[in-house]
Amino acid sequence: MSEEQRVGACKAATNQISNMLRCSPQQWRNFLGLARTIIAQLDSTTFMQEPTRTPEQVPIVATLQILAFKDVDNGAVVDIASWCSRQWLALLQRDARNLAALRGLGQMWLSRAQPALARIHASQGSSSSGASGSPRSESATEAERRVGTADYVEARGLLQPATEYLERAVAAASNQDAMSGDLLAKVCCLDCHFRSAAYSPSSRQQKHTCLLAMPPAPGQTNSISVVLCNFCRGRLM
Repeated sequence: MSEEQRVGACKAATNQISNMLRCSPQQWRNFLGLARTIIAQLDSTTFMQEPTRTPEQVPIVATLQILAFKDVDNGAVVDIASWCSRQWLALLQRDARNLAALRGLGQMWLSRAQPALARIHASQGSSSSGASGSPRSESATEAERRVGTADYVEARGLLQPATEYLERAVAAASNQDAMSGDLLAKVCCLDCHFRSAAYSPSSRQQKHTCLLAMPPAPGQTNSISVVLCNFCRGRLM
């Protein structure tokens, strides 16, 4: 089989994974072997190093990254996620304003933070009620102590690069006239996550304005952004 035939087979296999993720995502574990075969085959070619083929490379990396983080609350499939990260970084080396790579890396860091964030949200839910299940207030001292615990420190460390990459993605999208509501919503949710991981009594009182500070996507208005912010804030904080 020629190199181009191997690349074509990898594209077809990636489409199979994409269809599975869309139609029967509960089967994702059955496709990990196929994903690893795709990676091994692509690594045996020069396909991923060819700058003229970026539009063909991006869907492969994006699909495999979704698969790698399918069980996001329990962590990544490390080898597949690491390969995707290397490919995004290689794309950025060729083009520092590549929107797909910036979004991909931002999403990767956000996904890596999810296990710690899930534990934080679970602890916030349990600590917000007393033994009888009735709501109770949390003292400033208790809140500040929690911010210094391992899960909060881990989450903030992972959310920082997620923020940086997604902010760069927003700037690139704006310059390329390619802003989308999906990207803005992702930044909004990231901001909510960050506030949750950096919780303190004073930070909770801060106004949530992540989307309002950004230009709306084509066809969207700031009122839609406000709804997204309120939804995320109510769900995550």
